[in-house]
Amino acid sequence: MSGTATAATARDWGIVGALAHGAVALHRRLYRWSGGTMNLRREGQTGAPRSEPRTARSPGESGRGPRWEWSRAHRRLLRTIAAALVFAPLAAGGATHATSANTTLSYAVGVSPCDSTQTQLCTPIPTVGVPTDGALQVGFVASPDHCSDIIAHLLVDGVEKYHSAPLAPGASTGIQDLGPVSPGTHRVRVQAEGVTGGCNAGYLSIWRGALSVTVSGLAQASTTLVDPGQTASVSTVASGSPALAGVQATYTRDAAASDAATLTAATYVDDPLTGPEPLPIRPVAFVDLLLLGGGTGDTLSASFFPPDPIFPPDPIFPPDPILPPDAVRLVYWDGATWSPVRTSAGSYPVYQAATNSFSVGFGSTSAPQITALGGTVFAFIPRYAALSFQSPVDGDSMNVAKAGRAIPLKWRLLDLGNNPVTNLAPEAVRVTSVGVACVGLSQATDPVSEYAVGASGLQNLGDGYYQFNWATDQDYAGSCRQLRLDLGERLEDGTTPIYHTANFQFTR
Repeated sequence: MSGTATAATARDWGIVGALAHGAVALHRRLYRWSGGTMNLRREGQTGAPRSEPRTARSPGESGRGPRWEWSRAHRRLLRTIAAALVFAPLAAGGATHATSANTTLSYAVGVSPCDSTQTQLCTPIPTVGVPTDGALQVGFVASPDHCSDIIAHLLVDGVEKYHSAPLAPGASTGIQDLGPVSPGTHRVRVQAEGVTGGCNAGYLSIWRGALSVTVSGLAQASTTLVDPGQTASVSTVASGSPALAGVQATYTRDAAASDAATLTAATYVDDPLTGPEPLPIRPVAFVDLLLLGGGTGDTLSASFFPPDPIFPPDPIFPPDPILPPDAVRLVYWDGATWSPVRTSAGSYPVYQAATNSFSVGFGSTSAPQITALGGTVFAFIPRYAALSFQSPVDGDSMNVAKAGRAIPLKWRLLDLGNNPVTNLAPEAVRVTSVGVACVGLSQATDPVSEYAVGASGLQNLGDGYYQFNWATDQDYAGSCRQLRLDLGERLEDGTTPIYHTANFQFTR
């Protein structure tokens, strides 16, 4: 979504107003064509809907009265309005990527029928979850099909932030700035309150409308409400290359569920989290998969796509053109640390280079569980593309060294784009060694020609070059050992280190 399309808030709401005005005009035409009647269906009625006077939706006599459902045509009309709210900014901007601007998410919301009797405040209250890094702007357009005014109450995380004046059919609250809010996922709710008059005889029994929520920090977003028994998909995956990271998901709501769930996919511009995040290797991208109101009887499958290309067009990896195994892994933020993702089968998703993606099925046994996707940030953690030991150590030979001396380990580190890594975290580097049988090593020998004075921590020499002085023990004399350099890289399980190794034979 381009910055032009998403940042021009006033213009976007002008589009919204035009859509609402057009919907009202269309509704009036439909009303006139139907001879002053509307297709309504009584609760429990089967067969063709009856034609009833418009005022019949909310009877004037005391008591709750019959309940009415909207015809499919009117439902489609509202969904069209909601879809237009989503795609109008896209059409205006023309681009598919954003680097810093706001993003607008839209939903067709409503309640049919309200739970409460003899009251104007309608329950349940439709709720959507939205990720943002601070901005939160909310607007609501009342359905043009209403036959009385309503008041819209806008709540954020359970706290009312705004309530409108009475809204006539098709009227809008305009954009309401309810931010800034803390970075993360927030719950936005809209509750309707009836106003006596028109077909409202003292209580509200049904309402509909379009809810629009503008957030910041997203490069792409896709969202939908899924009713019980329905299947829907969301995607932030862009075609072509280069492309940002993305996620696409298909979700089926349990037919026995009592209400709708919200499914949202998002691609972040940058790291959406604040505070300490113990990752020695910075992720290449962050995405979000949010399921609000999901249950254990639902099914959800998703594909996660790192940026494309995650490798340069002509990668240069030693030995060329072999790429490193487990080039990238998928993790999620569990609230305290980055944890490895597990599928419903209990396995770790493996990066598929052919499709540049991970496939994950979420359920009650996955990590995270399907019911725990309340705004879950996923990250792609890359491996380093290449590390080559520099003189005096040779990674392909048997290095002959004197026991008890400090050996300078020198290397150059490249990322997946073949660029020098200049910000290797000192706390991520660990140097260990294990004893190995000398007879099992058939490498050519290469004497170590340079020693350091004492041990040292990590030294950053610039342009991807580093040095770490390894203090050896005098007891190593007469034995062989394998050096293991750990730079914080891990396999899919998130715990098994990926070592860079060199073999040594020690003498006195």
